[in-house]
Amino acid sequence: MANDPFLGMLGLARRAGKLAFGDELVREMCMDKKARAVFVAADAGASTAKKAAFYAQGANVPLISLPHGKDDLGAAIGKNGCAVCAVSDIGLAAAAVQKLAAAHGEYAAVSAELAEKNTRIQSRRGKKKQRDRNAAGGPAAKAGSAAKERRKPDGNPRAKRASDKKAR
Repeated sequence: MANDPFLGMLGLARRAGKLAFGDELVREMCMDKKARAVFVAADAGASTAKKAAFYAQGANVPLISLPHGKDDLGAAIGKNGCAVCAVSDIGLAAAAVQKLAAAHGEYAAVSAELAEKNTRIQSRRGKKKQRDRNAAGGPAAKAGSAAKERRKPDGNPRAKRASDKKAR
C-alpha cells in the first residue's frame, strides 16, 4: 500500500499544513468548523471511531472509514501510527476521496458529495459582492451637484502656534 494515491494525498495535505491528526487536533479542527473530511483507520478502536463520528457530525462533514490500518495511515503522514485525521482544505479532501473512490467503489457517493461541495466553494472564491452604486448617500446619488472639493489639510498645529507667537 506504499504506492496508494490516497495515502500520497494525505501526505501532501500534511506537508501543506492542512491535515490534523490525532484525537485532540481533529476535535479542535471540527469544533472550529474548519474540517472538510474526517478519516478513521480500519483498525481504530471503538472509542476512537465513536469520538471521530461525533466530531464529524458536529462539524457536518463526512466521516470516512478507510480500508487502511493505523500503521499505513501513520506512515503516509510521517507518524508512527495514526487512527484518525481530518483535512481542512476542500480541494485536497475532494481529491483524496476521489482517488480512494477510484480504487474502492464504495466511496463513490462521498466522492461525489465532496466534489460538488468543492465546485460550489471554488465558484464563490474571488468574487466580490456587487454593491448598489446608486444607493442613498453615494456620490452617484447626488446627480447634478458639483464635485466635492477636497479639503486641504490644516497643516501642522505646532507650526500654526509658532506663527501666531511671531505675529504678536
